[in-house]
Amino acid sequence: MSDVVAMDAATAADNMLSGVEDYDYELLAEIRESFALIEPHAPQAAAWFYEHFFAHNPRYRKIFSGDPALQQRRLFQAVSRMIADFDDLDAFLPYLRRLALRHRKFALRPAHYIAFGDSMIATVEAFTGPAFTDRTRVAWEAGFGLVASVMQECAAEAEALAPPYWEAEVIEHELISPDIARLRVRVLQDPDRPGPYNYRAGQYAGLESADNPRVWRDFSFASVDCDDNLVDFHIQAGRTGGLSRLLVHETAIGDRMRIAGAEGDLGFADGAERLVAVAHGTGAAPVAGLVQELVNAGDERELCVLLVVEDPTPGFESRHYLAEHFEDLARRHGAMTVLTTAESRLPQTAREVLAPEHPWSAAVLVGPSVLIDFCRAELVDAGTPPEAVATDQFD
Repeated sequence: MSDVVAMDAATAADNMLSGVEDYDYELLAEIRESFALIEPHAPQAAAWFYEHFFAHNPRYRKIFSGDPALQQRRLFQAVSRMIADFDDLDAFLPYLRRLALRHRKFALRPAHYIAFGDSMIATVEAFTGPAFTDRTRVAWEAGFGLVASVMQECAAEAEALAPPYWEAEVIEHELISPDIARLRVRVLQDPDRPGPYNYRAGQYAGLESADNPRVWRDFSFASVDCDDNLVDFHIQAGRTGGLSRLLVHETAIGDRMRIAGAEGDLGFADGAERLVAVAHGTGAAPVAGLVQELVNAGDERELCVLLVVEDPTPGFESRHYLAEHFEDLARRHGAMTVLTTAESRLPQTAREVLAPEHPWSAAVLVGPSVLIDFCRAELVDAGTPPEAVATDQFD
């Protein structure tokens, strides 16, 4: 799927560049002025949007099966980023392309975009009050129309090259800790568009279980791309009734699922000399894939992996479930150090590991947003270039 993104890039840019360049940027100023009135009320506005959207389009509710608070936060973040980058085509077009490809698995049609746009404009009107004018409506209709056009064309071009998702079969299921399962699936050929399922170490993909249809969740690959369409995931059980718990405790060999195209570009920055990675829990799985690639390539640059575990029960030692695997990789790598720290000791350990006398050239951070934000700040303060700090957070 990553190849599809690359092939689409130049074509989509050529096809849509003229439409974006012809946009009336005085209307963009109107959008930004009205959005500034909404930003202080972001949570309420996002919640109001979904209430309006579902009230007027109840049949679309099945598409939005995830955590409502997360959906609302992502919606506002996406709109905010689009408005900020609208006149920066190098950022705007690639971002819309990623959104379009990410949403292909939901089989969105023009009617979905129209309904979404109607609720978006209704939200703007509700939260700008007397400041909402005919010009405000025209500006938002034009802006959203352009966004919808770009996304639909990107999705259509990708559709000609690869399916939005593949059928897959569970061929191995192993509990590697009480709440973590290693899941190996075989991705099946699409009869209409045959070809391998391509992905890179560090990427992730959405999964949908046949026992829980229309519920998609992203999981990072725990393996390095191979030729026989076998893919490994390390999944930690989450809340009761959630997809993660179902995949860990209620899934067996032979079960069917769907896997969306690979996404993400997590990895160490090119040309970096000293590498560091921080991983919490199953966030170590994509890091293990990246390190495996380094080992396979004979890359012996200095590398440190810091594994973060939950605070141990008094009297017991807490050991990361992949500790032995990383220690084996370290022996094969030759210039790699593996460290482990408990959550409560992370601030102290991070200051010691991430802020050495000579700053790290590149970093990979995988885990909760609080961990990522803290470690990124430590690295940047110590001299690591901000653009060389990669995370798995979807933007």
